Amino acid sequence: MTRENEPSVEGEKDSRFVADFWPTGRCDMECPFCYGSDAPSSTIEMENLDGGLNRIPLYSVTSETEKITGSKERRPEMSIDQMKHVVLKLKEVGVDTLNIGGGEPLLRRETPEIVRFASQVGLEVYVSTNATYLARRYVEIKDNISVLGLPFDGSTPQMNGLMGRNEYVFHNVQNFLAFLKDTQPQHKLKIGTIVSRINMDDIEAIGRLLFQSSQIYSPDVWRIYQFEPLKRGVVNREMYEIGDSQFGQICDRLRALFPEVMISPRSNSDHSNAYFFITPDGMLQAVHSRHESIADLLRIDKDDLSRVITEHKKTKFKASKNREWMFGSGLG
Repeated sequence: MTRENEPSVEGEKDSRFVADFWPTGRCDMECPFCYGSDAPSSTIEMENLDGGLNRIPLYSVTSETEKITGSKERRPEMSIDQMKHVVLKLKEVGVDTLNIGGGEPLLRRETPEIVRFASQVGLEVYVSTNATYLARRYVEIKDNISVLGLPFDGSTPQMNGLMGRNEYVFHNVQNFLAFLKDTQPQHKLKIGTIVSRINMDDIEAIGRLLFQSSQIYSPDVWRIYQFEPLKRGVVNREMYEIGDSQFGQICDRLRALFPEVMISPRSNSDHSNAYFFITPDGMLQAVHSRHESIADLLRIDKDDLSRVITEHKKTKFKASKNREWMFGSGLG
């Protein structure tokens, strides 16, 4: 749907261009509130340069992708060369900040190479990970990122488990924060907490653990997310959903309790039409009431991609607004 006749957005020319890049939809967890990349539907064996066989994940095609590509064939996960090609194409049309997420991005061995490549071509890189593979990959990414994002949805392993995370996420994140306390990273750290009916009474305890403990590195930003019924969240909304008013009250209370902390709430209205996602198979998606493919980044040329971005200029503006926490107060 074209948006060429939309009015200009105030401040648009001064905003950054943020895109979310998913190297893989694979993950070691199945969080019931996840709205990230779809997982691959199957795999295919393909010969590599050494004559061996690799199992390449295949992704199902949405109706929008089929309309754009003219094919119902499942699409393979991008190769490292294809990912680099897409990163360069994004830079050509003005992207300057790349959020690398997933799925679990560090599950894919090539992700540190993409982080390094994106940094080398001049993009600001933010990696969002659940920390499962962080201990073995951190040394490969730490010098090429501006921000590292980690989840923390409960003040105990048990609360993280009730929220649907694996309980080991709590230990992995806590241990990593203790490690950062000793090493003092050069990048910024963001902790993200999803607020739901399950953990809403535990949020203050999370704050005390993060910001009043002498044993761990306190994050630079605490990002508070309202549970949103998208993708897996659709079928779990009755268990998790909280209203806008409740969410606002929780955020106000946290600001009062932790006045020195940079708390950045993200409501459901903040999320709508506020992201450009690059899927593991190379499609560009926007988010309205659901994720919708709007371009095939493996085939589209620069001029046509620029036109697509122009048609979604409100998404571009909101994507920047949605990540203002990255750029303010020394976070840029």
